[in-house]
Amino acid sequence: MKLEITLAAEPVFRLGDLVVTNTMLTSLLVVVLLTIFALIYRRRISVEAPGRLQALVEWVLGFVLDIVEDSAGHSLGRRIFPLVATFFVFILTANWIGLLPGFNTVKITNFEGHHVPLLRSANSDLNMTAAMALIAVGTVQVLGVASHGIVGYLKELASPPLLAPVHVISEISHVVSLAGRLFGNIFGGEVLLLVMYALAPVVVPAIFVGLEAFFGFIQALIFTVLATVYIVLAAVPVHEAA
Repeated sequence: MKLEITLAAEPVFRLGDLVVTNTMLTSLLVVVLLTIFALIYRRRISVEAPGRLQALVEWVLGFVLDIVEDSAGHSLGRRIFPLVATFFVFILTANWIGLLPGFNTVKITNFEGHHVPLLRSANSDLNMTAAMALIAVGTVQVLGVASHGIVGYLKELASPPLLAPVHVISEISHVVSLAGRLFGNIFGGEVLLLVMYALAPVVVPAIFVGLEAFFGFIQALIFTVLATVYIVLAAVPVHEAA
């Protein structure tokens, strides 16, 4: 088996000037599956007699809500919960779908004449993780200004004045930290699985798939917790945060 590993996502086809990559296809697949799941869940939801599906969804969302409220408090936690829960559900689903058979192994010939995987884990693309990190850090800035006002938020960034550049660099580093950590772990796990499939029998890769499923959950949790902490540090007044 020929093993080919590329850092960048591979282009699959064109839509006019738009080049669609295999990670973009996976992202679209995740969105479609989550949308279908949400529609089915909405039809089956019941207050009087909740089923197993409803119980599972409520447990997962309750788990995330407890984490958010423990960090941000009840009021702020409820405000940011939809965004944070979306991060968690999307990242976890994308990570787990990327472990299914066919990812990175089913190949097609793209418009450039290259043999590339049709599907690849969405979070193994730095563009995807960077986009989510920018959304999280952008939310940090918006809520920081909403809580303290523009002048108050700028004063906090420039307090003391000599450390203002450090604070600005720190905000930028949050994007790098969120994006790089998620991308590095998922891409590294993807490479590990490819190597195991190429070198080992079926049973050995199955063990690593289980480990990567666990690590995929941990990475979704870490991104969620860090995004929550960054928002809390920006939105909560200094005397309350202390």
